[in-house]
Amino acid sequence: MKNLRTIMLSAIISGVLIVPGLPATADAKDEKGHHHFQKSDHHDKWKAHHGRRDGYRGKDHHKRGAKHYYRRDVRRDNRGHRNKPEIKQDFKDVRSARKEVQGSRRDLRADYQELKRDRAELRRDIRNGASKQEILQDRREIRGDLKEISRSRQELQQDQARLEAARLELKNDLRKR
Repeated sequence: MKNLRTIMLSAIISGVLIVPGLPATADAKDEKGHHHFQKSDHHDKWKAHHGRRDGYRGKDHHKRGAKHYYRRDVRRDNRGHRNKPEIKQDFKDVRSARKEVQGSRRDLRADYQELKRDRAELRRDIRNGASKQEILQDRREIRGDLKEISRSRQELQQDQARLEAARLELKNDLRKR
């Protein structure tokens, strides 16, 4: 009996403390930071947005003649810019510069692999007690590989500079329109 009274008394006290806070929770924002009821219509009407995405425009936004409120619609902005010959050429230049950079990276990787193989061969020759002539030849190959790597790096830097210049030119031409 004493436990029942304690439970009832604690339920009443907690209810009394919770009830005054209910109006404050009704105005609370959801996790996105938006009120559940907000003026989202362009005609200052209040609409409920329970569980809808921000881009929701109603049932008839696909219908012909429906009002479309957009700040920037990529389907309508900058139409036909790829048809201009200078912009087409800029896209081709960027694409070819990318391919050059990929090829240079591929060559640089191959040079590093060759250097790795030559160093392993030198270690093997030293371990197995090869002649001085073979060891000198392996070291010459390693020096040649290092020179080839430095040339490949310079080519890669030049190709990257060409790619950056082509991208910049394309950006400028797209801005001109």
